[in-house]
Amino acid sequence: MVAELETLQRWFTYLSVARRGYFDTFAKLPTAELSRDRGASYPSLLDILAHSQGALYFWIRNCSPEAFPPPEPDTGEPPTVAQLKEFETYLQVHVQRFMVGLHEADLGRTIARPEGHGSDHDCSIPIREVLWHLVEEELQHLGECNALLWQIDVDAPVYDWIRWAHDAGRIQDRPPK
Repeated sequence: MVAELETLQRWFTYLSVARRGYFDTFAKLPTAELSRDRGASYPSLLDILAHSQGALYFWIRNCSPEAFPPPEPDTGEPPTVAQLKEFETYLQVHVQRFMVGLHEADLGRTIARPEGHGSDHDCSIPIREVLWHLVEEELQHLGECNALLWQIDVDAPVYDWIRWAHDAGRIQDRPPK
């Protein structure tokens, strides 16, 4: 049986690889398409991806004993694909460092979540719940991006778990008959 931590580490690796497809797809689209308000959870495709990165940064920074600062101050301007891609590289270095340094026992450690900034009450959240929340959040927003891309007749960069596991060598081809 695979330990929960190993499962979470696999999910975070998969999500990192899957997200790269969105950068490649977004890089091919005109800025107007990327920044157009589509009435989604966050106005534009870029805003959705930036929110996803922000959530990952916020939660991992709060879970990590070695918190990391953002590479640049937020200018308040809408992000570009290049800026998001650069932040993604920075972010993934720290996320992977955090994930590799975790131990199964760390999953039960709690972090404080004060009232405000999206929370209507003070609470303590186990790291395991934070990590599963991030998996759910990422899947939700990538699915949302898929739907918005399909609405403008753009193939979404769907990279499913089985394809990723096969590419990672975790699923083997059948020998020829």
